[in-house]
Amino acid sequence: MFKKRRIRTFVVGLVLSGLASFIGLVFYLMPIERATFANRLQDLIFHSQLMRKAADQGWFEKLHIQTVDTQAINPQLVLLTIDEESFADKKANLNVFPWPRAVYGTLLKRLKQAGAKVVGFDVNFLEPSANPKDDQSFAAGMRAMPTILTFNVTTTSKGQFGVNSIDPNLAKFAAASGYTTVDTPGGYVIGQPLELNVSGAGTNQGNYFSLTAAALHIFSGQAVRNVNQWEARYANQTIPLDGSGSMLLVPFWSANFQDIETRVGAEKIFVPFVQSESFSTAYTESIADLRALVAGKIVVVGATAQALGDFVLTPAGRYPGVFANLRFMDQILSHKFIQRVPPALDIALLIFLPFLLGFFVTQFRETTGILLCLMVVVLFAATSEYLFSTRLIWLDELHVSGAMLLATLFVAIYRSITEGADKRMITNMFGAHVSPAIVDDMLKSEDPRQALSLQGKRAKTTIFYSDIRGFTSMSENMSPEEIYAQLNEYFEEMCAIIFKHGGYVDKFIGDCVMAVFSAPNPKPDDAKHAVLAAIEQQEKIKEMGAKWAADGKKIFTVGMGINTGEVVMGNLGSSTRLNYTVIGDNVNAAARLYNVAKGGQIIISHATYDEVKDAIDVIELEPVSVKGKVQPIRIYDVVGRKDEKPTPPEEPRLVRA
Repeated sequence: MFKKRRIRTFVVGLVLSGLASFIGLVFYLMPIERATFANRLQDLIFHSQLMRKAADQGWFEKLHIQTVDTQAINPQLVLLTIDEESFADKKANLNVFPWPRAVYGTLLKRLKQAGAKVVGFDVNFLEPSANPKDDQSFAAGMRAMPTILTFNVTTTSKGQFGVNSIDPNLAKFAAASGYTTVDTPGGYVIGQPLELNVSGAGTNQGNYFSLTAAALHIFSGQAVRNVNQWEARYANQTIPLDGSGSMLLVPFWSANFQDIETRVGAEKIFVPFVQSESFSTAYTESIADLRALVAGKIVVVGATAQALGDFVLTPAGRYPGVFANLRFMDQILSHKFIQRVPPALDIALLIFLPFLLGFFVTQFRETTGILLCLMVVVLFAATSEYLFSTRLIWLDELHVSGAMLLATLFVAIYRSITEGADKRMITNMFGAHVSPAIVDDMLKSEDPRQALSLQGKRAKTTIFYSDIRGFTSMSENMSPEEIYAQLNEYFEEMCAIIFKHGGYVDKFIGDCVMAVFSAPNPKPDDAKHAVLAAIEQQEKIKEMGAKWAADGKKIFTVGMGINTGEVVMGNLGSSTRLNYTVIGDNVNAAARLYNVAKGGQIIISHATYDEVKDAIDVIELEPVSVKGKVQPIRIYDVVGRKDEKPTPPEEPRLVRA
């Protein structure tokens, strides 16, 4: 029965673990983990900030140094900032924005003279300007200097992409075009698709590339192309993507960034990261000075002025959007990527780990199983954080941990319900027969049903019987209320002593008490406890008799018989009423002995005597015949404990009327 039960629990545990895995897989197909990715980066940045402020920079800071980058951006990248300094520069005369497009044309010609490799504008030119000559001047600059113009990509309610086209009169002179749209789940910039396919209704269908991809293509002559949603290629390197076609942003952080919204001169803020210069400085300085900054490099022009509002939210804070685009270029040039593990590994973990935890809960003690499960969850989370912090490897922590916790919860609830029923059954069956401590011991078993062997088993036990002498004649002169009150008082004290010594009260037969030492789990010293309990009961009966006599109540004596031997113990009865009891010849022998015993006498068999002879003083009596036994059995009258002076038995042992 126990084996079948364990198998059933195991199978149900597997089914419930499978349900937890299925729920995890369903949510895995939703962008929940990706949407919380920014929060994960924020946590790492926060810890890194604390560690960098600490005097003792220990191992924890080193864990996060890979993820939260404080190193300078690749020296092949230069930022020209449209900032407050440019507006205030009287020499450049650029105080009114937007500037005439001829200004950009002049800048492009200067950058060409200074030897820049390619220029990308993180500024949109979507409509013709009011002055056609300005557009012509800008176009002339683009003819001289390879230039990338940018546009925005929008997302429709159906998840389709839309393109805001560049002014066609300018677009035809640009070396390339690229979008500056970045991936912002939850409002945070966490990544950027390098290539987008726009399909559906509209005139702007086709493949489009980001400013990052377009700039690197012109810079090196090597195209950046998506292989699939998980991988892109550039030159001889593989660029890991996140499964949705985006390259993930490695955060950047500096203490200088904290006051960006109240400080003037954004280029000063970016000094720790990127070579930068105010637009007005590049517009007016000597070509020699400009050449020292931009020769052979990618130049990006973008807004950092507060008034222009071109800011985005990143896990590290609110920064100019142009810097995110520079960061994506830097990651490719510097080979620094966050790599999301392939879905096959995520799915394998989503299936395997919940099943493992379900196995723990079904095969170990409930508390042990749950503790093991929590250890696995914590270990997985720690491993995930370690890989992310030190190797930039992104495991799907949210769904896997959630599925593991669900599996633990489901199986623990099922086990609690089924074992709770067992425990209630055991409490109902044994609560009135044994002491609460013994019931608690039963319930602590890994499987209470196994501990009880309710189907029946052979075991060596000690059987105890006691019977009130002359009770029938005595009760004839008592009212029913008096009989029940006195009997219940007597039984209460006798049961308490039996429970104290670990016995099991099998049944009451009128004024007779039958007990087993011990059931359902026999112990080596059961015989000793049975005899000691009998001695203590006789002492208690004398004490109660004195009290009853003083109260004018009837008093009585009790004869007791004890035998030790093999019995069959288990549940016995019908489908509607069961009783845990013992049967066999040795039970009959114990019944014979209590019938032989006189009032106040304890008669034990030779089998019991062998178990207690070192602790109990006895007097051997004449053997008696017992039903089921060919030869009479040797019996003994218990005198007392060996550690006390024997008290002679009272003579005669008669019931007082």
